[in-house]
Order: sequence, then C-alpha cells, then structure tokens
Amino acid sequence: MGQEVELAEALEAVATAYFDADGMACDYDALAASRERGRLAGCLLALDELDPRKLTIPAQTAFWLNLYNALVLRDVLEMVLEDFFERERVRIAGHTWSLDDIEHGLLRGNAPKYGRLRAPMRKGDPRLSFMPPAYDERMHFAMYTACRSSPALRAFHGEKLDAELEEATRRYLHANVRVKEEGARIRLPRVLQWYAADFGGERGVLEFVLARLDDETVDMVDRRQGRVKLKYNDFDWSLNQKSGSEPHGTTLANPR
Repeated sequence: MGQEVELAEALEAVATAYFDADGMACDYDALAASRERGRLAGCLLALDELDPRKLTIPAQTAFWLNLYNALVLRDVLEMVLEDFFERERVRIAGHTWSLDDIEHGLLRGNAPKYGRLRAPMRKGDPRLSFMPPAYDERMHFAMYTACRSSPALRAFHGEKLDAELEEATRRYLHANVRVKEEGARIRLPRVLQWYAADFGGERGVLEFVLARLDDETVDMVDRRQGRVKLKYNDFDWSLNQKSGSEPHGTTLANPR
C-alpha cells in the first residue's frame, strides 16, 4: 500500500469516528488524544521520502488535498495563531511545506492569497516542480478548514477524483447558494468573491454556480438576461465543534 493511500485511509478513519454524518462538525476534544489522530500524525511523519510527482496526475491532486486536510486536523488546536496557514507543517520529498504553500503555491498555480500581492513561492523555488499538471478550481470546495463555513471533510482518491470533486462542489454550493427575488439576486459563498479570478471573474463565477443548480432555478436566472446581482455570505471562522461535545469557544484566525 502506498503512503498516499494510507493517508487517505487515516483521514477516512477520523471522519468516521469523530465527525457527524455530513462531515461538517468534529468532536475535537475526543480527537485530540485518539488513536486515529495518532495514526494520522504517523502517516504525515512518514511522507518525507514520498515524491508525489511519480503518482498519476489525478492522484497528485488527491494527495495534496488529503495532505492539506490531514494537517488541519492534526494541528487544529493551533488555529488560533495568526500565522497558522503560513507556518511550515510537513516535510515532503525533502522540502518543507505550509498550508499556504499547498493551497496557493501548488493547487492554485502559485497565485497570491486573497489580500496579498505576492505569490507564496518565488520564481525558481524548486517546490514549484511539484505543482499538479492539471488545475481544477473545484479544489476550493475540497479543503477542510475546521470552521463553520468550511466544506465537509472527506478523503480524495486519484481514480475517483473527478466524481469526488464534483460531489464536494455541488454539496457545498447547494448548502450555501440562495437565489432570491425571482433570480434577480444570488447569495454565494464568500470564497467565490475572494478567488473570483480562479473561475474567470464574476461572470465565470455565475456560470460555474448555475451549472450546478437545478433547471428551474437556472431558467429563472436566465430570464433576467444578465440583470443579476451577486451578494456574498459572511465567512464564519468559528470552530465547527460537534454538537454535544465540550465547546472550545474558539474563533479561528487568519482567513484563507
């Protein structure tokens, strides 16, 4: 069994044991001292010799998504720190990586983080060679950030990646998109405003979302002939603690 497969299985074990049925909320107190967290941490420590570039193209993207989600889970109690996403957290193929390196440096094609002017990796950084060859904007709905506005936690698999990304995207949009005033106004997840350029601008955002809504809603919007206002939901960075477990009373720091 490859290390990338073991990592995916460790993520699935955490989701089964400590998350609600939707993968949205976690019992972090129980997870903190659990065997499943220990297994996840062990998988992360064993990745130094893994070269993801040797995996198939879909498996590369799946690996980096799983790595991101696993690091958030392992280190979730540190998320009150302002530089949580910028800190180096894992060593892969002889290089150290932060969450921003993974998300913005690799999965977003070394594009600046929202609110920043500079890409996370400088020109000539050897880590750029690990960027997956296939870019997929749906990755925004696959990265778990342990907050109430986060997509659900799930593990991804190279051989099923396209279907899994599409399911994750549709699920998040259906939960967070609201069409109002007979299609004149649409409320969207904040991430679509932060990273509108990843979808081709505001027009691309609208097309991306409409492609995943029901026909009746799409027809209602189409009848507006472009006279549609896009509004964006606030992003809730409160920790998504599972109902019934002891609350941390935590608001997470440093939006993505």
